[in-house]
Amino acid sequence: MKRIAAYFLVALPLLLTASVLVSFTRQSDERIKGNGNVKQESRDASAFTDISTSGVYKVVIEQGNTHSIRVEAEDNLLPYILTDIAGGELRIHSKKGYNIQPTKEIKVYITLQKVDKLSASGAGGFTSKGKLTSDRIELRFSGAADADLDIRTHELKVGVAGASNLTLKGNTDKADYSISGSADISALDLSTENAKIGISGTGKADVFVQKKLDVGISGMGKVKYKGEPSITQSVSGMGKISKI
Repeated sequence: MKRIAAYFLVALPLLLTASVLVSFTRQSDERIKGNGNVKQESRDASAFTDISTSGVYKVVIEQGNTHSIRVEAEDNLLPYILTDIAGGELRIHSKKGYNIQPTKEIKVYITLQKVDKLSASGAGGFTSKGKLTSDRIELRFSGAADADLDIRTHELKVGVAGASNLTLKGNTDKADYSISGSADISALDLSTENAKIGISGTGKADVFVQKKLDVGISGMGKVKYKGEPSITQSVSGMGKISKI
């Protein structure tokens, strides 16, 4: 007990100091408020298969024969919205040291040949224009990010956290979902052969599974399914599995 108390006596000041530094850093960022004058700007684009976004960016993805990037935002914010490509990944983020405050929605229109991974944190998200086809697709969302995607893939791997919301349709042979916090997945229109779902917290998943469904829930998570799969389940707490 004494060792635990000593640990907290040392750790607490460090945690408070870190919190103050983070708060100071955020407050010291220069705030740039949108002027209401929306314009579009095309950006240079080399090849990429992964896209990540942090902030309030709404990304519209279309699969095609080329790679292109077009940003739609208030014109005084455009210089502070960065679209960097490195190692096959497109990063959409704000310029360091600046806190942009749009009064109009910021949209980024993307065309790419192949999709491997989509990641979003903050209040942004993804929408697909047409179907996204790939052998394997990975999706990672946190904060209040959301997505509405039409996909066709052999293997789908999904991780959602916080208050994220994900809507999926299309088809996949295998899906692996990891849900934490109060995140929700709506995939009743995604035809799936085999699915594995892990939930911690109060998250929810609605799925369409035809062969095998493996569910693990800790907390108050809920899984609703349609189809006639064989089910393996491990539920602790007040979790619930039910057929639609």
